[in-house]
Amino acid sequence: MKQQNFTFHRYRFELGILLVLAIGVFLRLYQLDRQSLWGDELYSVYGSSLSSWSDFWIYLAEDPHPPLFQILLSYWIRFLPKFTEFSIKLFPVSISILNLFVLWILTQSWEKPKRFVFLFLISLSPGAIYYAQEVRSYSLLLCLSSIILVLFVNLDNKTSQRFRFISLVITSILVSYVHLFGFIFVGSLYFVFWLRFLWKRDEQTRWVFLLGLLTFLAFIPFLYQLMNGTKIATASWIDPPSLLLYLAYYSLFFYTSKKFLFLTVIVPILVFFYWIFKDIRGWKGSDTSERFSSSQTFLFVAFCIVISTSLFSLFKPIVTNRNWIVTLPLIYYFVADHLKVAVERWYTIVVLIFLTLFSLIDFKKNYYFVFKEDWRGAAHFIANNCEPPVLFSDSYPEYLSLYLSWDGHKEFSPVLTGADLEISQSKICVVKRFLGGNGLGLPSSVAMEKVGQSLFYGFTIEEYKKK
Repeated sequence: MKQQNFTFHRYRFELGILLVLAIGVFLRLYQLDRQSLWGDELYSVYGSSLSSWSDFWIYLAEDPHPPLFQILLSYWIRFLPKFTEFSIKLFPVSISILNLFVLWILTQSWEKPKRFVFLFLISLSPGAIYYAQEVRSYSLLLCLSSIILVLFVNLDNKTSQRFRFISLVITSILVSYVHLFGFIFVGSLYFVFWLRFLWKRDEQTRWVFLLGLLTFLAFIPFLYQLMNGTKIATASWIDPPSLLLYLAYYSLFFYTSKKFLFLTVIVPILVFFYWIFKDIRGWKGSDTSERFSSSQTFLFVAFCIVISTSLFSLFKPIVTNRNWIVTLPLIYYFVADHLKVAVERWYTIVVLIFLTLFSLIDFKKNYYFVFKEDWRGAAHFIANNCEPPVLFSDSYPEYLSLYLSWDGHKEFSPVLTGADLEISQSKICVVKRFLGGNGLGLPSSVAMEKVGQSLFYGFTIEEYKKK
């Protein structure tokens, strides 16, 4: 019995890591098909589904984000045995699951308690789980930013330094071409650490400078295209920073409600600021070269990203809470570094588990239901109640075409409302989207009367028949 207890105690962190990774994989796959894709996701899917690369680039011409996610999604679609809604959703989930396993491999040289806490937090993060199931670039953005952080931490390891440096160059360029905040992430990371190493006269100063320089030079082509086009104007819907933005940002770490407000908001924030205050107090009397540990510097990088982009957004709004997903690994590393001693005691793990559990309970209640746009439900209704071939939509008829084809109904030809067509069918359906519609209805040349109206999440479908 003593031998069994000794063995369990010795390998408790390894077993805990495997358990949280398994739970993390399950939560990323859980109810994946719970709801329809929404407008932004369909933009990605439709653009990447275009068979012609010239059409692909024309379609993405006004997208303010770099194109790497779209390119990878396009190859995913081309290699799929069957192009369906569910197979598309597997793409970001696969990236998120791959991220967990890559981090599991890359962190093997870390202290066991620190490794456990870091993988625990990123596996069960509401933000990581949420965006693992959205067909946008955020799962890839988090994946690459997490890998960059771990490679950067491991750069001190003298073995395979050249491999890590080359890997950092490649991943830094890749994350820059996934999202603008990927470029902001690596730019902030390398600049802050370059200043830190320069201050300490560390030999890695030149290497970090070279990393940042190579990433910047590689990003210049897209930066030039962005500044000389109208891409940035497409983000004009973003609101200036507000309290709601920061509450939504916090929900990436802990999902909150009034019921568990004390446990999931007040307690973590008090502990977090206690660590910061303790670190600052620890600087007194210490040698200046010993100040700013790696974890403290990572936290400072996260603060720089949040504060600088918030200030910029007061003039030109660019920030949404999901853009700050790049700060998750930075802050999780800071937390893991500060919990690595406390987590040796069993009650610390119990508290961490309960805090996470309360967060996930609220996350489940508020996430696993239809809450965006029900393109799928609208397409089902059209297939069963509308007459082909003409179907009017006041917004993105091509998205309806996707869902109708997935539903096995290619006899419909959705067109944008306002189009003056000669209609021979006796019944017409008009789809009106709550957001982003063109405000037009049936053409004046179509003499029909309204006979019905059905409501879906994000849509109204009006039915017309000849008088």
